[in-house]
Amino acid sequence: MLFASCMTRFEHGLVIAAAPGSVDTHAGWDVAAEPVHGGPDSLFVSVRQAASGPASVQCVQGPFRPSGKALVYSGNLTLPEASLEISDPNQSVRLLIPVPNVENRVEIYGDGTDEPDEVVIVLTGAESW
Repeated sequence: MLFASCMTRFEHGLVIAAAPGSVDTHAGWDVAAEPVHGGPDSLFVSVRQAASGPASVQCVQGPFRPSGKALVYSGNLTLPEASLEISDPNQSVRLLIPVPNVENRVEIYGDGTDEPDEVVIVLTGAESW
């Protein structure tokens, strides 16, 4: 099930998937070493820089494995409420998505490059719609 999707030029090449109001800083993230960094209630995801063109982000309910995409991150995401915000630092995109779970297994798929032009965020939990 598709929760949400968007396509835009991400000025900083960064997608933030987080609980609304998250204060995770991701201070130790080395984007050159890892394309995705997970915090307790947020994820920072490297995508194509704006100068290179638009990038798309999809958030779907799992289990799901997108065809032709490589798994670039797997972890857990705990949300204080069953909603997720997908945005970028400049707020050129800001989606507030209701999701069925506060405790989520998260997998992120991309094209295998450091700056993918398409990212799929898969949330899997105990409940489903």
